[in-house]
Amino acid sequence: MKRMISMMIAAMIAATSFAQSAAELAKQQAELNAIHRKMLNAKPTKDAKKQAKEFKKEGWTVMAGDPSIEQQITRAQFYGEELMTDENGAVTQRFLMQSGQATSGSYNAGYAAARASAQTELAALLKTRIVAAMQQKLDNAQNSSISATTIDKFNERSRSIVDETLTNSIRVLSIYRRLPNNNFEVQVRLAFDKKELMARIKRNMQKELESEGDSLNPIVEDALSN
Repeated sequence: MKRMISMMIAAMIAATSFAQSAAELAKQQAELNAIHRKMLNAKPTKDAKKQAKEFKKEGWTVMAGDPSIEQQITRAQFYGEELMTDENGAVTQRFLMQSGQATSGSYNAGYAAARASAQTELAALLKTRIVAAMQQKLDNAQNSSISATTIDKFNERSRSIVDETLTNSIRVLSIYRRLPNNNFEVQVRLAFDKKELMARIKRNMQKELESEGDSLNPIVEDALSN
C-alpha cells in the first residue's frame, strides 16, 4: 500500500513537471511565432538596401521564390537585435547568429555544406564557452560537484550533446552566386533561439552526463548569457 501511494505521488509530481514544461514550451512557441510574424512583415531598412546593393555588385542573388536580398538582410538584422530577459533578470540577445559559406557543383549541395559549416562553428563556440565556464567554477572552487573528471567527461560527450542541441535553427539569410567555373558559392546565416538552446543543452547534458548534468545547469546559463 505504501509503495502504491509512493508511486502515485511520484506520478503526480512527474505529471506536474510535464505540465509545467508543456506550458513553458507553449509560451515560448507563442513568443517565437510573434517574432517570426514581425520579421516577415518588416520593410527593408536603409542599411539592408545598401548592403544588398554591394552583394548584387559581387554577383550574389537568391533562389526563385526566396525573399529578396534586402528582405533577408533586414530579417537577419532584426533577429540579431531581438532582446530577452534571462533567468537572472539581465537583458541579453534572444538569438545566437552564425554564418557558413561553401562552394559546390550544385546549389543544394553548397547550401547543405554552408548550413553544416554554420552549425559546426556554433557547436565549437558552445563547447568552448561551456568548458570555460566549467573551468572557472573549478578554479574558483564555487561548485564542489565540478571536477577535472567532469570536464573530461563533457569533452568526450560534447559532440553528441551539442549536435542534438542544434537540430532546430532559423534560416535568416541564404544567397548564392555562380563562379566562373559554374560552381555555386552559397552563403547561409542561421539564428538559434537561446531559450530553446539552453533548454535543449540542459536536457542533453543530463542525458549524456547523468547525475552530473543537473549540477551543470547554472553553467549553461552563464555560458549563454552573453
